[in-house]
Amino acid sequence: MPNIRHARWKLTGLLAVSLLMSACGLSDDGEDTAIDSVKIASKTDVPAGTKLVVAEQNDTQSLPWNLADAGKDAPYTVEFADFSGGAAVIEALRSGAADVGSIGEAPVPIAVDSGVTDLVTVALQANPGTSGGYYLVAKPDSGVTKIEDLRGKRVAYPPGSGRHMITAALLKQHGLDLKTDVQPVELAGAEVVPTFAAGAVDAAIVLGNQYYQLGEPPILGDGTGINTGIQSIIVRKDTLEDPVKVAAIGDYVGRAVAANNWKDSNVDTWIEEYYVKEQGITFDQGKKLYEEDGLATYYPIDDASTGLFQKVADGLYDTETTKTHVDLKPYVDGRYNDIVNAQNELDGVTSKPINT
Repeated sequence: MPNIRHARWKLTGLLAVSLLMSACGLSDDGEDTAIDSVKIASKTDVPAGTKLVVAEQNDTQSLPWNLADAGKDAPYTVEFADFSGGAAVIEALRSGAADVGSIGEAPVPIAVDSGVTDLVTVALQANPGTSGGYYLVAKPDSGVTKIEDLRGKRVAYPPGSGRHMITAALLKQHGLDLKTDVQPVELAGAEVVPTFAAGAVDAAIVLGNQYYQLGEPPILGDGTGINTGIQSIIVRKDTLEDPVKVAAIGDYVGRAVAANNWKDSNVDTWIEEYYVKEQGITFDQGKKLYEEDGLATYYPIDDASTGLFQKVADGLYDTETTKTHVDLKPYVDGRYNDIVNAQNELDGVTSKPINT
């Protein structure tokens, strides 16, 4: 392996770091340190015995972390815990069972709408301008060939999710209302595919791997122009009052960015491990999905990325998933932006422009 540089950061509760040094790949003792698999922008001084519990879904954090060896020489231990759904991740954080949570785009605004105000997003991935691997598909031989044909038909989707918003928006683009012009069939995410496969609905919104598992049914539309691709790292607000946890989480964010960026330099390995082994589709199918959407990169939390996140909250309100029009500005915290920017620069990753 080549000798890959990283900076050694000493963090306080206010995360006082020298980003100039890290961007240049210099360590505080003037020596380079080899990292076997990924470039790490930082290494944080954290007291011995510190542990972070990371609540995730479907190995979305742990799989790239382990494949990239992103935890090598981390000054704390990381324990990943898998949960079913964003609401369960949020509950794990609020109960103190986890320190860090990884969720999709919808759970934070939905939680805020229900009165949960003690969470904050500290890092954010997005993949705007792509389909996101969301496909609105029709039952084969149903006679449905375009979205307009869905008037009066049964359309399945998981409520309160990104797929819910994309379904509603696709229908709206073609003059249909999800609640009044079609027969909406609300199903848990895991129930959408078997219900569609059984022929019980005329159309459903499915993920890329599910599309192939279903035998490539006719596609009526996808998430292009609607999808945000947002995945967020969240913590309890009071966790950020603990200087040790602030330092450890900052280091974790840098390594999570590095692990994510690793995928784009190791595409074949990622396709084999994620799409083939985890999702159960062929290598060529996984490659097509990856090439269609590319990498969901980490962005600094600024006006542009917050505006994109706000579009999610707006969509949830428009679809009447939330009762209130949630303002997400109080629920984002950009204190780790320098870490995100430094790691992306170190990896040579440029995020797509966000147009909101």
